[in-house]
Amino acid sequence: MTASETLDLDQAIRDTYRLWNEGSYEELNTLFRTMGPNGFSIEYVGSPAVDGPAAIEAMWRQYGGKCTTEAVEVIVNGSEGAAYVANHLQTEEGVTILPSLETYRVDDGKLTIRYFHRTAN
Repeated sequence: MTASETLDLDQAIRDTYRLWNEGSYEELNTLFRTMGPNGFSIEYVGSPAVDGPAAIEAMWRQYGGKCTTEAVEVIVNGSEGAAYVANHLQTEEGVTILPSLETYRVDDGKLTIRYFHRTAN
């Protein structure tokens, strides 16, 4: 069995938010590589998917240390999971909570993550 076949997806999803909040960038990348040993991608729904490591690096530069996450609910069915997340973004005016729905799918060793965020309309 491969690591992805024995992966506890529920715990792995929860661990992504924990590692983010702890500021554990390298450990977060290692976890994503464990979840998707054949690669991973991240898609902000409405935009094209991006190579996972590049997306995480950009996200870390923009939000690392400024935004913490709260996994309000995680639901996993087989090799797919979804999380309802409250993102606590520190701004000059205080903390703003931005909700998101985030999905995870592991297929043939590839991890696909999709983030549903509100857009500024």
